[in-house]
Amino acid sequence: MNPCNALLPAALIALLAPATSVAAPAAQPATPLTTGSVRLDIASGRVEGDVCMSNLPAESRGAFVLNAGLNVARVTDGEGKPVGFDGWYDPGVDGEARVYTLAEPTATLCVQYVGAFPLYPKHDALGDFKGMMAFNGDSARFTEQSAWLPQAFDPKARVRSNESRYDLQMDCAGCRFLYLNGSPAIEGAQGRFRSDNARPILLFGGSGPITRTAQVTILNETLPTAKVDALSSTVQKVADVHSRYMGMPLADRPTFLRMVTLNQIERDREGSEWGFATWPTIAMSGSISNVADSLLTGVEHAERRVQYIAHEMGHYYFGTLNHPQGPYFWVLLESSAEFLSIKALREISGDTAADRYIARLQSAIDTQDKPLPAFDAIDSNSDLGEMYRYVHAPLLLLSLEKQVGEAKMQAFMRGLLAAPSPRNWAELQTIALKAGIDAKAWERWRASCVAGGTPRCR
Repeated sequence: MNPCNALLPAALIALLAPATSVAAPAAQPATPLTTGSVRLDIASGRVEGDVCMSNLPAESRGAFVLNAGLNVARVTDGEGKPVGFDGWYDPGVDGEARVYTLAEPTATLCVQYVGAFPLYPKHDALGDFKGMMAFNGDSARFTEQSAWLPQAFDPKARVRSNESRYDLQMDCAGCRFLYLNGSPAIEGAQGRFRSDNARPILLFGGSGPITRTAQVTILNETLPTAKVDALSSTVQKVADVHSRYMGMPLADRPTFLRMVTLNQIERDREGSEWGFATWPTIAMSGSISNVADSLLTGVEHAERRVQYIAHEMGHYYFGTLNHPQGPYFWVLLESSAEFLSIKALREISGDTAADRYIARLQSAIDTQDKPLPAFDAIDSNSDLGEMYRYVHAPLLLLSLEKQVGEAKMQAFMRGLLAAPSPRNWAELQTIALKAGIDAKAWERWRASCVAGGTPRCR
């Protein structure tokens, strides 16, 4: 998800009825486990960590990344033995993080670190983005992009292990509540958080209210009952549609997080909103109340909110149950969620709403003057940008549904959920054939809609 565009329609960036059974998602590669403790102070911007990573991928046992504003004090292995590392002088950089190389690989890596970050109680910073270690005077916000926890790093592929199971003790001086992505928010300044599902780990500590319903959690903002009900109702409807379509209950429910950005003064002056999603968290500046208002007013504003919420909830399937990998990573992660959101939009808001949204997607792709990678020729070198992830590939999935019918397309999506990530076109075709899609129909679709990266089916 592009953090700067997350609140826009995904095209521009981006009934628990009995369901046919579906195979459980394929076993995923062993996922890292992050344990230990982190302490922070929202009045000083100070952060201290004593954190271990275990169950690391073999290719990521020789390096790790940590936010450039955090200073490493000590690195040890699982037995407490000191491990030498480079990174003090002429360090490698990966986005917001400094790259540290170990003297020898280790299966368990423990890092002690400390740092401090600027405070912006007047919300007058020059900018803000998802990778900031953000202290605004009464809250702290860190995401997986900021590397506030050490993350194993594959130097050859330049890939961070930024999703992890976790068991962490958190202490936040000045916080009234604490929240870690995928674990219930707690009231108080300290607590222990756990997740058995690998997730991007987001932290928010603040002083605002907490509202909980069976369908949603709302952090840092109080909403009237009617607006809470509007959000809850929409989430329940989306969960019902997704659960029935994918054949598996949607166990997660979203947490809506209101954040006051470091540059909120400028945003208020411009009337602009910014947000990002780190499932199951949907974070936004401005007000969650605005989302509820849109849902209550109906028409096109409501349609866009329904589609956006449905897209993010689709990441429970592709992103949480199934962790996409390989050359089709972005298609499986984002395009599948976009496809599911359109299915939900059609059922919840009607055919006119879905057709209007699809028309916007097609209009966006029709203005594309650069050739797009052909879907049947994607490899590890393919550049699948936002236009591909959120517009072209979802339209391809819709065109496949038109070719083979809704029932077989549903079986194909369930097959993608249950299978390991396809590494090439042949493996993708195998999943399609197992879903009952005829080989001739698959080839007709490839020839008319896929080959050559055509923006429209021929």
